Amino acid sequence: MKRPDYPSFLEAKPVKRLLLPLLGLLLFLCMPEQAAAQRQTRVVQLSGFVATGDSLFGVTGVSIYVPGTSRGTQSNEYGFFSVPVLAGDSVMFSAIGFKKQYLVIPKGYSSQSYSIIMQLQEDPTELPTVDVFPWATERDFREAVANVKLPDEGRAIAMRNLDPERLEELFKSTPMDGAGNFRYGMDQQRLQQQNRYMIQSGISPFAIPALIKSIINGDFKKK
Repeated sequence: MKRPDYPSFLEAKPVKRLLLPLLGLLLFLCMPEQAAAQRQTRVVQLSGFVATGDSLFGVTGVSIYVPGTSRGTQSNEYGFFSVPVLAGDSVMFSAIGFKKQYLVIPKGYSSQSYSIIMQLQEDPTELPTVDVFPWATERDFREAVANVKLPDEGRAIAMRNLDPERLEELFKSTPMDGAGNFRYGMDQQRLQQQNRYMIQSGISPFAIPALIKSIINGDFKKK
């Protein structure tokens, strides 16, 4: 009796037996490279100070984070911060009113700490001008102003306060301010000095020539 011929069945098993060891060998050879790549990714403690422009004024509440990850923090009230990152990360600095800036940690950085002074540039947002106008058109506004009526009570009070007699009464009863008190005090002091050191005379300046003439004529001797 002739034996059955199974060429495909007999050839398949040796091929499978050879492929499995080869795949295992390749995986074994690739594992050290992956482990070395993981060892190169170091954790770096990024610390520093965030200032405004060229000054040394700290910026409060600046967001410092690595986009797409959960690593991040904010600057304190003085502008200082500290956050753990990985070598090769691109760290973003973002704050309201300032331009966004990036800091790239070198991939081959070998130290455990990285210190910087980040200077943010101001980027104010200019909003469009808004005109608040309660009337639909300028014509409506002019008509409203032309038809406005002032209350009679307010007009009467204004006229009473501008009355000349009322103003004179207020002028007499209103106390002097600081400057007025100073002038009054200086006038009183000058009068006291005049009364103490000067001879008081009630003779009019216009009567002096007649007085001199009377003295020359001897009118006072005759009396």
